[in-house]
Amino acid sequence: MCGLAGFLAHGRHVRPAPERRAILAAMGRQLASRGPDDEQTYDDGVLSLVFRRLSIVDVAGGRQPLWNERRSAFVAMNGEIWNHAALRETLRGTHALATRSDAEVVIHLFEDEGPRLLDRLNGMFALAVWDREAERLLLARDRLGIKPLYYAWTPGGLLFGSELKALLVHPDCPAELRFHDLDLGYLGGAAYTGFSGSHVPSFVEGVDLLPGGTYLDAAPGRRPAPRTYWSLEPAIALATEAPPRPAAEYAEEYAALLVDAVRGQLMSDVPVGAFLSGGLDSSLLCAVAAKQGQALPCFSVVERTTVDAGDVARARRLTEALDLPFYPVSYDHQGFAEQIGFSLASLESFVWMMDAPRFTPELLFKHELHRYAKTVVPDLKAMLLGQGADEFAGGYSTPRGAPVADWDGYVARLSPSPPAQIVARGVPEAMRALVRPEALAVEGRAGAGAPFHGEMQRRLLTLQALNLWNEDRIAAVQGVEARVPYLDHRLVEHLAAIPQALHRELFWDKAIVRRAAAGFLPDDIVHAPKVPFWLSGDASSVHAIMVDCARRCFPAFLEAYLGQPDSLFSASALVALYARTRPRAPDRVESAKLLLACMTAAIFARLCRDLRRDALAIRPMGPPSPLGRASW
Repeated sequence: MCGLAGFLAHGRHVRPAPERRAILAAMGRQLASRGPDDEQTYDDGVLSLVFRRLSIVDVAGGRQPLWNERRSAFVAMNGEIWNHAALRETLRGTHALATRSDAEVVIHLFEDEGPRLLDRLNGMFALAVWDREAERLLLARDRLGIKPLYYAWTPGGLLFGSELKALLVHPDCPAELRFHDLDLGYLGGAAYTGFSGSHVPSFVEGVDLLPGGTYLDAAPGRRPAPRTYWSLEPAIALATEAPPRPAAEYAEEYAALLVDAVRGQLMSDVPVGAFLSGGLDSSLLCAVAAKQGQALPCFSVVERTTVDAGDVARARRLTEALDLPFYPVSYDHQGFAEQIGFSLASLESFVWMMDAPRFTPELLFKHELHRYAKTVVPDLKAMLLGQGADEFAGGYSTPRGAPVADWDGYVARLSPSPPAQIVARGVPEAMRALVRPEALAVEGRAGAGAPFHGEMQRRLLTLQALNLWNEDRIAAVQGVEARVPYLDHRLVEHLAAIPQALHRELFWDKAIVRRAAAGFLPDDIVHAPKVPFWLSGDASSVHAIMVDCARRCFPAFLEAYLGQPDSLFSASALVALYARTRPRAPDRVESAKLLLACMTAAIFARLCRDLRRDALAIRPMGPPSPLGRASW
């Protein structure tokens, strides 16, 4: 996990060298948490780039950018290439390998294959390759969009970076809030069931995120559109063409792929930990890692909701059985906001950290868990997460609180999904009901794919817009790399290629994952019900925390953000809303959610303007953590 940012300019738009250096310095400051170990800059008057490094692989020799032998091209990369060792073997004899860094294979493959190199990589990455001789810039993002990469076209050229805030310090970067991207239910911390938008939001007009599985091949004066190098369509086509094999074979192959993915993602020259909820997904990762001889320190949220769900007890039993270090972290809703010193400055830090007007219980809890982990294991730089297991394996087929009778009932309740090829081809949402699927068939095939294949396509976007965005930002601000083995693209393709005839057997109640887990976990975890994080039944304790956070922030927010010439909201209206959050008010929880949504939107709008002037001084909420170890 690192950070990169830069700009490509040409002709009369090239700024003087001192100005370019000042912009790169400002960009680097915004990425400092993401890459605390080293900073390097490059500037040739056409391309200007800053790179901040978190040293995980080849700590001593992997400084980036990494050049080819002739020093005619280099790569700067955020992320990891899991299959780099195998790729290095294919390069020996034709290239001189100067480091042990996984990123070095990228520049040599680029020399040989150009953008086609992306098909060879198994990893999570956002990368920039600069061919100095051809004045050609390749920007690319991994298949699932695990690692972020923003870009913006301006009259002066192309801006790009790992985080929005690094772009916003450039004087040419757009900085206006895009209201269309706001989702008040999610912003306010309500239970969120899915993302229904047609694009990944940046929250700023004129700034976009490069979609997962795409690349930009840019040059001075050329403004190309992103090109797709990967999608789920080929795997879905296999599901419709190949006759079904026995269900057991698919489950066995899934287990083997998961073991290989975990083995690869344990790659590190520094300590790796795990977030262990006590549920199926994170427990399976820890058990597989333990079989590889890795004694991962495991961190768990101990809050009333997680205790009532049985997750904490399962996590404790598993770590005892596997002899893993266990860190149960106490979250007491009575006084929690006071304990962590939550204030307006904290909320501002969250918005800055998230590159978005977002603040929810999940963000707060996971942030404090990362903060605690870095406090007790300071050398920790990577964390395994169970994120992504649900989306493609039927994890949402048995929702708690809204059960359905069977697989058919689940499929019937899916939000109306257009055929997969309509989503994949990017048809605007308003047109989807009007387009004939047959007209977009791949290679002459009529509209292929089962209803759940459409859901898989939708979840690809959900992951990028929400889950992966959140995990990356929360980890990055603590100088930690979030790793998600369930999103190894081979696992995702394997699930997408399962024929519809087996969906009921393998995806109802996430059966394929449970079958894979049977060889690693005790029955009580294998068959534990799917429980959403902190939403297990009575969530009043979590709601109390959010109300407390809102009330603690608002008086200072009123003074700093309302009644000013640039105020986004009416002061009197928000004061009235704040009054509805008082104790025993009948709608205090919903009022607090809306109040938090308004505060985060106002903070974000001002943050964008202040960053553009490089006039923002926000400090992340780093270690030490004030939380303590729970008695579990």
